[in-house]
Amino acid sequence: MRPTTVAPTRDSVPSAPCTVIRYYGSDHSVFVDGAYLIKGVAGQVLWKLVQAYTESQRVDFTNREIRLDTSLRMPEFKDNLETRLILLRRRLLDRSDFIRIIPVGRGRFRLEVDRLLALEEYS
Repeated sequence: MRPTTVAPTRDSVPSAPCTVIRYYGSDHSVFVDGAYLIKGVAGQVLWKLVQAYTESQRVDFTNREIRLDTSLRMPEFKDNLETRLILLRRRLLDRSDFIRIIPVGRGRFRLEVDRLLALEEYS
C-alpha cells in the first residue's frame, strides 16, 4: 500500500473532505471512498491519471501518451482507447461530483479535481 495525499487543482474550501481513491492491481479496479467505480483498462487509466496528479500536480494529458504507456499493456491495434475514455468520463459524471475528465482539444483532455485525494494501492 502506498498512501499519497495532494491538494485539489481548483480553488476550494480548505475544509473540503479528503477522498480515498483505492486501486487493486489484481483486476485494476478503482474504488472511491469505498464505493466501486470502474475496473480493467479504464481503471488503470484513471489510476495513472490520479498518480500523475498527486505526484506532480499534472492535469493535462494526451490520448497518444496513454496509448503509448507500456505499463497499461494496451493492444497494438484496435485498442479502443477513445471508447474507454468515454466510458470513464461518463462513469465519473455519474458517480462523482469532484473529479472529471474534460476534453480540451483533439486527442487531449484535462483532469479536474475539487477535493484532496488520498491514494491507496493494493496488489
